[in-house]
Amino acid sequence: MHVRGLGPTAQGGLFVASPPSVHGIGTRGSVSTAVFGGLRIQGRWAGGNWTGDQVGPESPSFAGYPQNTSGSFTESDGSFTVAGAGDIAPAVRETLPTGGTLQDILTGTFAALIPVIVVGVLFITTEYRKNLIHVTLAASPRRSRVLVAKAIVLGVVTFVAGLAGAAVAVPLGERLARANGVYIFPVASSTELRVGLGTAALLATTSILALSVGTMFRHSAGAVTTVIVAIVLPYILIAIPFMPASVTDWLTLVTPAAALVVQQTLVPYHQVTSIYTPYNGYYPLTPWAGLAVLAGYAVVSLAVLVISGEYSSGA
Repeated sequence: MHVRGLGPTAQGGLFVASPPSVHGIGTRGSVSTAVFGGLRIQGRWAGGNWTGDQVGPESPSFAGYPQNTSGSFTESDGSFTVAGAGDIAPAVRETLPTGGTLQDILTGTFAALIPVIVVGVLFITTEYRKNLIHVTLAASPRRSRVLVAKAIVLGVVTFVAGLAGAAVAVPLGERLARANGVYIFPVASSTELRVGLGTAALLATTSILALSVGTMFRHSAGAVTTVIVAIVLPYILIAIPFMPASVTDWLTLVTPAAALVVQQTLVPYHQVTSIYTPYNGYYPLTPWAGLAVLAGYAVVSLAVLVISGEYSSGA
């Protein structure tokens, strides 16, 4: 094998890595030891003795050695015993907990869900409370058309507002994070675009679901509470570190909170043993599949109202 671009001097040698292992709800460091024997040097190598050194201690993913352990290098009768820790695999959230992601920068999405839900509900319940529904249906007797029109207007306005917010928050958040020494997991431009569009779609779809539930309930308090419980409560439960992984996986599979995966940027690696849970930023569904779960709730609830004619001027 010939390697280009090494320069006039290059070092070669042996190394041992020992990635962290899963332990409970987290991981813990480990040390591995290997014995190398029968080594031969061919070609033109400068003279000198073998030496041992720690490679990569400045890496942000290097967690150090477990207590009372350390790396070592010994030579005996032509054999070399090397002990080491660390990982040469791609960094994951568990080994780099201080690293930031775009989802962290867009944490405000959680806070934005509340006013979006409230506005979506009030967009219809206000008409019932003030008895303006008679005026609306008198102007446009086709109730299904009115309901769909409301959903389109509400969804488009929310989408545009959410996209504008994400477009400002992401670059500003990345700049502030890096200025303060926070490592940001790198993402492709296409992924960053997907996160922005997905966040806007998440807010817009939530507003339509809130509109549908508000139409069913016709009372603001009950409708707002129902949608918050369906979307925000699972979000809170996912954020609890000691919540069992089976529970958080289930919540992000079947509840509307599955749409949060549109903000995922971390990639699980099959060759890296780690804790791949929603709490750490890894969701069981793909981004658009997760959004489809929320969209399914919104579309089905809206379709039921249109087909059943539930959107009426009745009390």
